[in-house]
Amino acid sequence: MTFQVRPARQEDIPTIVSWTTNTFEWGDYIPERLPGWLEDPDSLVVVCVDEDDRPVAVSHTTMLSPVEAWLEGARVHPEHRRSGMGSAMNQAGTIWARERGARVARLATEKTNTAARGQVEAIGYRHISTWAVATLQPGPHRAEIDDDRRLRASHKADVDSAWMSWSVGDLAGAGKELISHGWRWRNTRYEDLLEAAANLQLLQCPSGWLILEQPGEDVIRTGWSTTTPDEGPLFAEALLDLAAGRGAESIRVFVPSVPWMVETLTRAGGTPRETYIYALSL
Repeated sequence: MTFQVRPARQEDIPTIVSWTTNTFEWGDYIPERLPGWLEDPDSLVVVCVDEDDRPVAVSHTTMLSPVEAWLEGARVHPEHRRSGMGSAMNQAGTIWARERGARVARLATEKTNTAARGQVEAIGYRHISTWAVATLQPGPHRAEIDDDRRLRASHKADVDSAWMSWSVGDLAGAGKELISHGWRWRNTRYEDLLEAAANLQLLQCPSGWLILEQPGEDVIRTGWSTTTPDEGPLFAEALLDLAAGRGAESIRVFVPSVPWMVETLTRAGGTPRETYIYALSL
């Protein structure tokens, strides 16, 4: 099939939504996020179009920092897969990012998505880190923990201690010093901890530290945390206590996939799913 790659337009939305609504068993996030992506000046949405200029593939690229690009949302119409569209859209995204100063492009795919992994590896991406994502639910039979073991807000004066604890630990190394914001990853900055502390979202307890996201939602989340193999089980108890104390249904944990942490999350009632982070030097 002959196709062209071009920037997406607002009038493309209904067509794209028609074949992205049920991509996975749970649906898809493309219909919800596509309008916002198109309005974001720091984003590029490209489509592959057929001979009639109808979109049959879509992809999104955004800048997460002045030198880090993130690619996501690559979808190809079921009737046009394995036609080179995914690679063509990726190339368009990395060219756009390089022109804006990006030195690295990253993306993520689930470990089980062998087709996507093969495609990005074929165009030069390297698998740099594996992360585990697990959802922990407090439940009615959760054991209470002592007050002095609970996670509490830290202050800016504590940031140095948190940074040191993380930077010398297993998780920073395995995670290539990345931080997760939902399903996007970029380099962790010292300023991330300062900002979290200013917003009362840098939390600490004797067994570890974390940055809390979505503090007022039913599902709270952390994409940066640090603990140790010995303290991991107590840290997991503190996570469950935190969710219960904030009235959340659950806490979603994004953490580098090291065996002891995966076991800790599993014992706490989670079902960790592994996600591969890929990087391409620009």
